[in-house]
Amino acid sequence: MPNSIRRLFGTALYPLRIQVGRFALINLPAFVDLPAFEDQMLRSTIAFKAASYVAADKIPGDYLEFGVYSGKSFAAAYKAINRAFELQLTPSIWNTAEDRIAQRGMWERMRFFAFDSFRGLPPLTGVDASSRDFVEGKYACSKDDFVKNISDAGVPLSRVRVVDGWFQDTLNSETCGKLELRKASIVHIDCDLYESAKVVLEFVTNLVVDGTVIILDDWFSYRGNPNMGEQRAFREWLTRYPHLIATPYQTEGPWRNSFIVNKP
Repeated sequence: MPNSIRRLFGTALYPLRIQVGRFALINLPAFVDLPAFEDQMLRSTIAFKAASYVAADKIPGDYLEFGVYSGKSFAAAYKAINRAFELQLTPSIWNTAEDRIAQRGMWERMRFFAFDSFRGLPPLTGVDASSRDFVEGKYACSKDDFVKNISDAGVPLSRVRVVDGWFQDTLNSETCGKLELRKASIVHIDCDLYESAKVVLEFVTNLVVDGTVIILDDWFSYRGNPNMGEQRAFREWLTRYPHLIATPYQTEGPWRNSFIVNKP
């Protein structure tokens, strides 16, 4: 396979490589069935596994991503969730016609929410100020560029709701009411910082349902220190709301972790 074609496929599959821990396409053999290879990669992602579980167990709600940057992970998540529902809706011995009607309704009602300041990370304060990796303004991307990027990637904008602003200003009951946001089946937290993750988790408390999947993109950042970042915010959240039960679910790449949250 010519190097130019190889580079083209590498670029096309970039969002998927991000989702599987920055997997590199090196020396891809000429005989590889690329659509099948891409589908296999898609099925290996944490978003696909979460969506497969959500579809199979009929967990109602929308997809929420906090910290979307340029849109690569958001677009990849949409494709993975779409594929998971496609497969779930295929007739099988495990799914009755009644099951498939319910699952199709879930998919058709699911909306995709993107929350970001579109100005990069906020000023680092408190425990976040000791970070080696994150600085104010990092991961800045304009809202217009984000929308263009996900549209170019094939995400239907009719299903997307973009919430622009700092989390402390936008994550409130007014936003929920305005957007008729009531349930979240998959929550992807990619905001890097303890202070930001704390605000996000407080916001989703009343949106999680029995079985919601929460993906924490930077769980093992800060050298895996449990007293920093998303790990600390998540632990404190569960302490504040002891009725919530979090079961470890899937990991992906060097930093990403996820949990299934139950509400007795």
